[in-house]
Amino acid sequence: MESCRYNTFAFFRDQFRLPPRMALEWCLVRETVGGTTELRLGVALKGTNLYIDVAMRRFFSQAVCGTVSRRCLPARRVNRKECYEYRTAGGECLAKPKHYIKDIYSNTRFARELLDATLL
Repeated sequence: MESCRYNTFAFFRDQFRLPPRMALEWCLVRETVGGTTELRLGVALKGTNLYIDVAMRRFFSQAVCGTVSRRCLPARRVNRKECYEYRTAGGECLAKPKHYIKDIYSNTRFARELLDATLL
């Protein structure tokens, strides 16, 4: 799969078997665990409580449960020369290299190139 395809909703639809008509949007996930907060890149399933945590390669629910809080903030992706910036309406921003998603997912699906690669 070419690297440019990794940065598309079509890639996430295929990877996670999402229905073709399900609306998706980029989001920043404000995750607080035990008092420590971080912003994470996500793909939200519009109209639901679910999102995909891009780095963790799995679904999560937006929730507040004990010392864990996860909230999705819709984000607009801005194409920069070396990276994509994901910006919320509230001004929060997260920048990731354009190869970020490929780096995470390229070894999760079989490709002939894997036969010659050393995977650690």
